[in-house]
Amino acid sequence: MKHALLLCLSLLAPAVPACAQTVIDGSDKAASPFVKNTLKSVATQFPDAHPHFRNLATHKTGEKQIVCGEVSLQDTKTPAAESFMPFGATEGEDRAVVFEPHAIPAALDFREVNSWINHGADLEDLEEMGCVPEGSYRKYSDRLNAVLQNRKTSS
Repeated sequence: MKHALLLCLSLLAPAVPACAQTVIDGSDKAASPFVKNTLKSVATQFPDAHPHFRNLATHKTGEKQIVCGEVSLQDTKTPAAESFMPFGATEGEDRAVVFEPHAIPAALDFREVNSWINHGADLEDLEEMGCVPEGSYRKYSDRLNAVLQNRKTSS
């Protein structure tokens, strides 16, 4: 009876994908549980990838710890430098923020505007955390605004 109950419970348990991740530069030496949990959180945002991390760093703002770093989703042993995306997380917050850089096209359909604005919010969050250089969001926003001045209207 006990084995039947265990089998039944194991069949009811949701399948949780294993989210492997690799820190390629050793910057995770002596990583805190918060940093380790952040890496797992970022990995679960990309369930079909084996993320590679680098340039992990932590600092405090007030009483909260912040972790910053870069992640690549390239499925190679040594991902290309340009494939890395900045990420950051604040202790006690719901999720890690990953900024996936996309080249802003020369023209945007009106229906795409909110998507691009929301995308920029991730960069703004990373700048506030100190994970990207100051002025990164402003540079992105200026480029986006220039394109929006000439946006197409949907037909």
